[in-house]
Amino acid sequence: MARAISRPPPPAARSEIKRERLRLWIRQLALLAAILISGGLGIIPREPLLLLLLVACFWLVNPMRMFKAEFAGIWILLAATIAAALIGGQSFQLGALAIRFANFLAGIALLMVYIDRRPGLIADDLLPIFRFFGVQAVLTPILVLLVPGLFWTFKIENTTYHTLLYIFTYHEFVATGALFKRPDGFFFEPGVLQIYLNAYLFIALFLRRFSIYDVGLAALAVVATQSTTGAVILVLQVAVAYFRWLQTAERVQKLAVVIIAPLVLLPVAGYTTYNLVEKFYGQFSGSAEAREYDLRTGLNVVMEKPLTGIGFDYEYYFDVAEQVGYRDVELSRDNITERSNSNGIVTLLYSIGIPLSLVFLWGTARQRLFRPRWLFGALIFLSMTSEALFLQPFTLMVVFSGLLIPDRKGRARRTYRPSAGRPVSTQA
Repeated sequence: MARAISRPPPPAARSEIKRERLRLWIRQLALLAAILISGGLGIIPREPLLLLLLVACFWLVNPMRMFKAEFAGIWILLAATIAAALIGGQSFQLGALAIRFANFLAGIALLMVYIDRRPGLIADDLLPIFRFFGVQAVLTPILVLLVPGLFWTFKIENTTYHTLLYIFTYHEFVATGALFKRPDGFFFEPGVLQIYLNAYLFIALFLRRFSIYDVGLAALAVVATQSTTGAVILVLQVAVAYFRWLQTAERVQKLAVVIIAPLVLLPVAGYTTYNLVEKFYGQFSGSAEAREYDLRTGLNVVMEKPLTGIGFDYEYYFDVAEQVGYRDVELSRDNITERSNSNGIVTLLYSIGIPLSLVFLWGTARQRLFRPRWLFGALIFLSMTSEALFLQPFTLMVVFSGLLIPDRKGRARRTYRPSAGRPVSTQA
């Protein structure tokens, strides 16, 4: 029997393959820039990252695309947001407004890249980035134990960091230290890193064919951050995946899931319980007190101007917080003086007021980039309770996707079927 001769693709096809590979790299570069802006490398200012993100997106998509009718709701919201900031702010702060507007523009630009592409493309683009984050998080505490002498130190403001090649980085949270160090990743904060690691777990569980490597690496990486919020989101995702598998599995598979799943869930639940106890009553209890202070103080500031907020000027927030801040907390004066608020939901509320904040939250719940919609929306919402990143490009991309106005024809869009691994046609 004659062998089939494998012929190379024609020149036109090879050129298209190269162009598509280039587009892939540029999309991933834009995503990485958006991710790093949310608290990334202290040695790289955010302004160049914003510029890189915008240039990459506008190379891929005509910038005039953002002025089409489906983006009208987003522009109306942004106009109202800037108006509220100007009305509620103590003074006109051009710098603060310009930075916020640049972030808004970056969120829209990033959304344009993916809005007309197959659902699941963004998950495919993010997966290699998140896999690297997962390896980074798992290896950091191991390397600290095995080769601590290879780490060197540097300071950002008053915090001392320990790093190996600026890839494996950590810093001490308590004076006595802990055996297993919490990885900071590129964010110099484990709480930020856990957001993207939980997004990695989400993709592995719901948007890709099941891979024990990806699910296991993502789960271990979240555990390595020792983030309480991250642990809660981890348990939520695993629980949802467990019940979805029960609904779709065959009889024999259901029996296996019922027997094996509790063996996996019990250690996760035990870790989460231990983490909560440590954060509220153990050596890390100061973190819980600081979060309580941020929540109560932030809500007090919200009630000063509940309709318009106080704008984006941090100095104005410090002034108001000094007057109405929560006092019944065991934190030193140094810890609460000019302390920025770590609660992203509260920060949103006191910046632009309650009515507009509800629109942002509504967009989060209706986001259309990741399915199940409500679960990824819950991931963002819960993460924002401990990190003030609601108005950063990556999060804004997700929020704005839920505010798009569908066209009159109600175009059929494709969603990603994890079990089949290919797109299928559904109605948006």
